[in-house]
Formats: sequence, C-alpha cells, structure tokens
Amino acid sequence: MKSLKYGKTTDINSIPESISDSSGSILKTTSISSLDCGLIPYKQAYEMQLKIFEIIKSESRPGVILLLEHNPVITIGHNKNLKNLLVTEEELKLKNIELIQSDRGGDITVHSPGQIVCYTIINLALMQKDLSLFVYNLEEVIIDVLKKFGIHAMRIKGCRGVFVNGYKIASIGLKVKRWITFHGFSLNVNNNLKYFDYIIACGLRDHPQTSMKKILKRPVNILNIKEEIIKSFSNIFRIPVNKIENF
Repeated sequence: MKSLKYGKTTDINSIPESISDSSGSILKTTSISSLDCGLIPYKQAYEMQLKIFEIIKSESRPGVILLLEHNPVITIGHNKNLKNLLVTEEELKLKNIELIQSDRGGDITVHSPGQIVCYTIINLALMQKDLSLFVYNLEEVIIDVLKKFGIHAMRIKGCRGVFVNGYKIASIGLKVKRWITFHGFSLNVNNNLKYFDYIIACGLRDHPQTSMKKILKRPVNILNIKEEIIKSFSNIFRIPVNKIENF
C-alpha cells in the first residue's frame, strides 16, 4: 500500500488572480464567496484550494467556501495512520475507490456521491485567530442545518464532528497555514453508507455513520442542503456569503 497518490490531474490554470461575482465585479473583502462545484475529483478540489489560498493570502480576502461532492475516495489524515483501513489497496481498486493521502487533520474517512463536502478556505487573521472557535462554529453550522430538517444533532465530548443519537453524521478535518484554513467538513446526506464498511471512520468504533436519508427515511434535495449551509454559515460567522458561478 505504498502507492498512495492524489487523484486525476485537472488543469486549473483558468482560475484568475481575483474573484468575481456573476456580474463580473470584484467581491467586497467584507464577504465570503461561495462556489457550487458539483461532482468533481478530489485532486481538482485540492488544487482549487491551493489556488484560492494564494489569492486570499496575496489580496487579504476573508475567504471562499466550496460546496461539492466526490466520486468514491478514501482519504487518510496527515498522521498517515492506516490501521483503520479494513481492506487492501487492491480491493479498493477493484471497487473503483481511490485511496489518497491527504494533508488535513483527523483520521481516515470516505467521500462519495450524495455526501456534501464543504471546503472552507478562510482567512482567520481577518476574522478571529482562534482555531478551536472556528471548528466549534463549523459544528454549529452543521447542527443548525440539520435542525431545519427536523434532525436533532449534537457534539460528543472528546470527538470532533456532529452526531445524531450516537451515530456520526458529519466530520471535520482541517489544515491551517498562515492562519488560512484548508479542507473543511463533510455531511452525510444521501450517500451510500456501505462505503464506510471499508474503514473505521475517524477511528471511532463506537460511533458508526448515519445520514440524513437514513434518519428521515427519504432522499433529501442536495441543492436545498447547500443553500441552508450558506445561510447558516453567514448567520453563525456573522459575515455575508455571496454565491459566485465560476473562477
């Protein structure tokens, strides 16, 4: 299992050095930008984060959030711990599941279609230099979104993420460089939970995964969840979030 790699290479040279809204005007530095990327490879999303990081760093912007889904991919945190991977890399290849070494914090997790991933490239130096508070507020965003769909979610002491009746529904993993965050959180909406059978997600044996679909016993509109994430992020972080169509 030595061939851990990033996913398929995607050209991102078209991303400009500034961020514009749909009208073409440069967004104000008093707001966060939000982009819905749809279903994209892990590598493409990571390269986008790096490009956005450079823009935020050079232009002192508050940040950008990317809302998206990934094809099946298992990612390992920067601790490079493989003990919670329950199958071989060869087995994953046969199932068309990528195995990727990430530079985020946290343990092993899996992404797949139907799960919303929210990458938060946020300049904490322009908001508040408090990483613990930032993580707490991300959890609060998730809890607030779930509440709007009648799901009572909570934190569990000693565990990062969000839980429903002891089951984990959302995970958080970050990297911070020069007080700018990378990566973010994932929320299980309609995703196939069978993918979690191949790992001990986040190293938590006692807290198996659940999803909004499983709890509500019906599929949930992904676009509606993304809209609620934007609203809750804006309310909890007390900063406007402006949707953009592309870079």
